[in-house]
Amino acid sequence: MSSSNRYPDQERALPRDAAYVIRPAQRSDLDRLVELLLALQDHVEAANPDLWRMKPEARDNLKGQIGGRLQADHGCALVAQHEEDGVIGVIFGRVVTNNRYVPSRAGQVDQVFVRTDHRRAGVGSRLLAELCRFFATEEVEDISLRYVAGNHEATGFWSAVGFSPRIITSGANRQEAEAQLAQKCANPPAEPKAGDI
Repeated sequence: MSSSNRYPDQERALPRDAAYVIRPAQRSDLDRLVELLLALQDHVEAANPDLWRMKPEARDNLKGQIGGRLQADHGCALVAQHEEDGVIGVIFGRVVTNNRYVPSRAGQVDQVFVRTDHRRAGVGSRLLAELCRFFATEEVEDISLRYVAGNHEATGFWSAVGFSPRIITSGANRQEAEAQLAQKCANPPAEPKAGDI
């Protein structure tokens, strides 16, 4: 049985606030989840032109991937449902175990998206609060996530709820890096400078 099926409020809708209910995602939500995650992908690709782009076949197969995630052990998928507009937000999280580190169990927030016309209404915060409740039932004490550089909405939201950078992932086009390295190697500095290895 997956953790999303053991989610404590699966049978009980949470109290309404501004016409929203936060509840576990269901297979019947798949079409809307695809729409939301494709909107998220479009948003992050627009926020950072250097980001890897999702292939058309990956977009076509997204529904099957999401369906699998709804059944994943130690995972949690929640939606925000508006009384008139239906599912307008989603959050995916999972528990990751790595016994080489302390803590050995950590929460990973994989994806969060709220439709633009429903932002600034506390929906993202409520989704995250419920995911944190799931993490608490899984005895997770530390939570991490990744978001795209240039996604100013994500930067503002995550910093406002206490997240701060721990590891920076950088990327470069291989050919551009090789050109820079060729130039640097052809003209080595007389004395080592900071940043030289």
